[in-house]
Amino acid sequence: MQSKKKLLKVPKVIEISRIDRHTYSDFVVQLAVELYLFTHCGFKKISGLIRYLNDVFGLELDRIPCANSIENRVKKMGYSIYHQTPKEFKEKEYAEIMDESMMLGSEKMLLTLGVEAEKKSDKALQHHEIKVLDISVAEKWNSETVKMKFSEMEKKTGHPPLYVISDNDSKLCKSIRETGYIQIRDTGHTMAKFIEQVYGKDEDYKLYSKQLSEVKIREVMRSSSYLLPPRQRTMSRFMNLSPVLKWSRQIDNNFSKLSDEEAENFKFVKQHIVLTEELEQIFNCVNSILKQAKNQGFSKKNINKYIREIQHNLTHDGARVKQVKLSLCNYLREEKEKIPAIKNTWHCSSDIIESLFGAYKFRKSTNLLNGITSYVLVIPLMAAVGHEPKSSSLDFKGKLESVFMQDLSVWKENNLTENLTVKRRKKLAS
Repeated sequence: MQSKKKLLKVPKVIEISRIDRHTYSDFVVQLAVELYLFTHCGFKKISGLIRYLNDVFGLELDRIPCANSIENRVKKMGYSIYHQTPKEFKEKEYAEIMDESMMLGSEKMLLTLGVEAEKKSDKALQHHEIKVLDISVAEKWNSETVKMKFSEMEKKTGHPPLYVISDNDSKLCKSIRETGYIQIRDTGHTMAKFIEQVYGKDEDYKLYSKQLSEVKIREVMRSSSYLLPPRQRTMSRFMNLSPVLKWSRQIDNNFSKLSDEEAENFKFVKQHIVLTEELEQIFNCVNSILKQAKNQGFSKKNINKYIREIQHNLTHDGARVKQVKLSLCNYLREEKEKIPAIKNTWHCSSDIIESLFGAYKFRKSTNLLNGITSYVLVIPLMAAVGHEPKSSSLDFKGKLESVFMQDLSVWKENNLTENLTVKRRKKLAS
């Protein structure tokens, strides 16, 4: 008996609206833009994918957008969203999240997000909850130029933010303080900073870190390479120590299983067992607090709970652990005093801005000399659409009809620095 095949259901009717001054309908543009955002394919691949969908599923598209057309629509959508955003905060209390992203050469991007001041969900901040308030590029940033950006954003939104979330970068801290804003220090960076202050210059830790690096280099092509410790970040290593500490514990617990050669290579783990046990206790506690804080936010009640958990879980008798414990509790008490009332619950993490930076850098040109181009306008679009693969509610027709290619050119001229590829070409021209 022949089995029945399940047929894929395809919509028979697709509502199509023409977009003034555009070759393609809003359906084609939405399909192209959302496929680009959700598939992690380049513009050329998306053009080919739409051609495939048209052939296989009978979409009956007369023309397929080329890579350049898709890129232009992405930029125009981002531009429209970016310029509309400040109006959304005119009638509500909001907070700003600010961070700087380092780029090749003389370009530094300062990104500012806006979010409703009160935390309303029990989940970490999501893309759909934030809006891009400002994208600024300069050769360097200092407290004065950052203060100018704060002033510009106040004019755009009509009133100052209730508070600003940032890491502990000195120029950001100084500019927030001198502007008179309340600063909520990003809880992840700040807790890692206190651990680094205690352990960063500690001789035991420096020796342990040195031996980790040496064994990675020495054994990478040898028989014991399968036991090497996990890789760490080049920057902000104290925010990523947990995998290494877990590896140390596993090596210690299974040391009797190692061959003589392997035991010789990793004997330093045994020598630093007190250090790694201290750090593992600290990071287990800190990671638990961070997870709760990102999901539940900072309120007077929540912060009291975090302090109790620190006091209960950091029980190691060493002086280093006691100093970290004191610093963490003092930090939380200071943040608690900034929150005006029992009813208030504020955001306390800037992870969402790091997420946007990462997504942008993953998608941008692999030629580092291209620097920051008008493609940076994809960031407001990524924030608006989110990272979940679902159809957005954006008005593609209205937004594209409100933006001209000339608008992108003017914005690029007024906001971006000279492209380093062009600068190189001019300098090396024969």
